[in-house]
Amino acid sequence: MKINKTILLGALTMLALSANAKVVDSSVATVNSKPILSSQYDKMTKAVLAQYEQRAPQVLKDQNSVNAIKAEVLNQMISEELMLQAAQKEGIKVKDSELTEAINSIKQRFFVDQTGKERSKKEAEEAFNAALKEEGMTYKQFEENTKKQLAVRKMADSIVKANAKMPTEQDVQQLFDDIQILMKGDKEGAQKIGQERVAVALPLAAKLNQLTAEQIKISPVFIKADKTLSKNALKDKENEAKKIRKEIKNGKITMLDAIKLYSDDKTPLATGGEVILIRGIMPKDFDDKIFNVNVGDISEPLQTDGGYYIIRVNEKKAKQDVTLDQIKNELGQYIYAANMQKAMEEYLVSLQKKADVKVMIKFDYKEPAKETATEAKTETKTEAKK
Repeated sequence: MKINKTILLGALTMLALSANAKVVDSSVATVNSKPILSSQYDKMTKAVLAQYEQRAPQVLKDQNSVNAIKAEVLNQMISEELMLQAAQKEGIKVKDSELTEAINSIKQRFFVDQTGKERSKKEAEEAFNAALKEEGMTYKQFEENTKKQLAVRKMADSIVKANAKMPTEQDVQQLFDDIQILMKGDKEGAQKIGQERVAVALPLAAKLNQLTAEQIKISPVFIKADKTLSKNALKDKENEAKKIRKEIKNGKITMLDAIKLYSDDKTPLATGGEVILIRGIMPKDFDDKIFNVNVGDISEPLQTDGGYYIIRVNEKKAKQDVTLDQIKNELGQYIYAANMQKAMEEYLVSLQKKADVKVMIKFDYKEPAKETATEAKTETKTEAKK
């Protein structure tokens, strides 16, 4: 299981400012004798798991993954404390204007509620104060914690600026070549460039596959028919699909109405009854059938392991080639971002080697298996589907 850093850091950012809430409890770890309290750790863990519940609930079904997430939360908290102590040692200063700007930015979040509805200035201020109260913080504590967070950020910026290498033209060319290997599904080529380069190029290859692959925009009606059904029951489902197709062909109902009335998958309604299908994501026999349907036509019922699809093809987009000139700026930014992350990781390792870090809790989990180069094509397809 790969820890989703976006989910993790998003939840930690929302809760980092509550670090000095008045709590007397046990410690889960100490960093140079500075305790990380159980209450802080439990609160942040709960927030991270809540984020997963919203965005990737399947991850939480595996206890090994849950334990790995909990361990990563504590690792992040230890890293943040190490950075804070380093910033204090280096005498990093935060200007009043920087603090004011950061506080205003945080307060700005409260001008929209959880449903997306806008709040008035008074309502936003009340919501902000309610959040402070819920965290058990005074405004002064909030201000102090925000200042600490800014000091950590400034410290990180200085480390990155001093140690992150700017990409060369050769670096950009190599990344482009690696992406091409993965997009073509060249297993032998992926093995030659090695796991480290595959890991760097894979997300971009997945995204480019998604953007440049042959695509069709479709309106699908899905009739659930599990293959465990009897032969007669399956035939009934097929006849139901044929009847729906006939109603659409004869103009008795629109495709959108058919989805609303008959489809066992209402997901397309969120996008107006249309979804984009990328060649290579679905099984080849299904792709061959649906990609051969002409624009405007409605397919015969197409059987899958889950049931029958009736699909109208609304639009087609041919596969596109991408050149280095088209994306070299983005590749350069991507490489530099990776270099920034590497510089920070190396700096944190150096801090940990010098620090006295004690962890009072143990996590029972297995590290996720490292992805092999031969899995590159499969992983690229999976990422594109997501």
